[in-house]
Amino acid sequence: MPIRYVDVLTVEQALIKAGNGHKFQIRAIVIMSLQYMVAGMFHIAITELYFHQTQYKCIDQQYNIYQCNEVEFCKQYYRDDIDKEKITFASQLGDIIQFFQLVCDDKIIILILITSYYLGGCIGSLYYGEQMEIRQGRQSIMIETLALLGFTCCLTILIPNAYLLSVALFFANFFLRGFLNSSMILFFEISSENLQKLSPSILLTAYGIGTIISPVIIDSFQLNWQQSMLILFGGPAVMFSVLIKFMQESPRMLVIKKKYHQAKIVLQIISQCNGREMPKDWMLEDEVRVKELKDKMQEITQQFGVKEVAKGYNFSSIFRYNSTRVRMFCLLYLYSVIIIGQFQTSKEIDAFSRLDRQKTELLLSTVATVGYLISGYASLNYNRKDVLKIVLGVSAMFNFLYAVFPIFQLSTNAIALMSFYDRLMHTIIMMILIMSRLVLSFGCAFINIYALEVFPTSLRHYGFSGMVFLTEFLFIFQETYVVFCHTFGLNTSIGMFFLLLFGILTLNKLRETYDQPLKENVEELNDELLNNVYVL
Repeated sequence: MPIRYVDVLTVEQALIKAGNGHKFQIRAIVIMSLQYMVAGMFHIAITELYFHQTQYKCIDQQYNIYQCNEVEFCKQYYRDDIDKEKITFASQLGDIIQFFQLVCDDKIIILILITSYYLGGCIGSLYYGEQMEIRQGRQSIMIETLALLGFTCCLTILIPNAYLLSVALFFANFFLRGFLNSSMILFFEISSENLQKLSPSILLTAYGIGTIISPVIIDSFQLNWQQSMLILFGGPAVMFSVLIKFMQESPRMLVIKKKYHQAKIVLQIISQCNGREMPKDWMLEDEVRVKELKDKMQEITQQFGVKEVAKGYNFSSIFRYNSTRVRMFCLLYLYSVIIIGQFQTSKEIDAFSRLDRQKTELLLSTVATVGYLISGYASLNYNRKDVLKIVLGVSAMFNFLYAVFPIFQLSTNAIALMSFYDRLMHTIIMMILIMSRLVLSFGCAFINIYALEVFPTSLRHYGFSGMVFLTEFLFIFQETYVVFCHTFGLNTSIGMFFLLLFGILTLNKLRETYDQPLKENVEELNDELLNNVYVL
């Protein structure tokens, strides 16, 4: 009887044989880049374009429009002889603020709208993190969340008041965060080698491009917020959700859930799309190990009538094991500090800049996108912990310089700078803030790849969703904190300086992942061949 040879491959080896950086992966990059671009366009519109309060206008006795402060504007707004809509639309205010007249005493509604948006992101991250476990995959969640985000955006054009809009914004970010988390993880898990390391940089660069072009398109075509919701965000999101059908489920997740046949089908489809050939007879390594143990346990299972089910996890699982618990706490801190630092720096640039609003937003988006882009090079060539130490140290240095610089007082009156010395100092401060924004944006993309690598496949969705949950939650209070500091002349960079320095210490508790194989299971369970549960 002839000997039959069977190739035994790990999931990583199977992905390499199926082709990496070929047609299937390129198609995934195109599809997901378009989706992330729409997500970036939508997010910048909600968080910056529609709720900005740049300049107020009033009417003099000759009915001429002139620039005024908010106090004077509100005095005129409540006068019976003044056209409220005229002075509101003449002011440089966000489109939603103008549409619903959210000025003066009604400004509190702006806080409600923004809070609802970020709260939706919090709950969406938790809910869909759990759904990735329940549904044992990522692809169906991507389709569902992107389509529902699109429908939610389209329905906002029918909303008659700001309170109902707060509900719509809640669900919009609820679905948006579910999509962003699941898609980032899926793209990471269907790739291998270099493309895997580049996945967050690629997607976040596309996201950054969306933040750049969104205000340009809206201003160029004079789109109001309802037209933008329908044409720029809602319609494309629904259409692009259909393209996810051309992608495949994560083979890594299928293996973790003991769906070996489905995982091999996915890998076979990827190889065919890439024009590569898989071995004639091959099995997955986990499949072989399970088969060996099953043969030994066959008599036991027949005797006692038990059946095998894949081990289930929940959010508490990530804190159950020492290896993932410590990493989770450290990454919760690091991820939040870097993302909040990036947000805070953008607010400081916005307050300090002498450019008009459109140019300032373009500057912020461009700097962030450049940071996302160059992080790809670092992810291919350098140790994760070393790069993060540099990011935290350099960012702390820039925050320290901004905190102690004597020119800080001029930030409230930047337009009035006249002398050469003042202009020079203002330029230096702007460069410090821009470099801080660049480094933190670089760190934002880089810590995403590290987080995806450090968590095992079985708990990756919980770890990643948990980090996003905390960040979205902190965003609810961050805007208020920055406004409070600016109102009382306080410098937000002082606190951030100490937070960034402490982040360097937390890196000592994390392991290096550069050029290390991805872990599929929790380290404490490596000795359990099946890592399964048996039930009657």
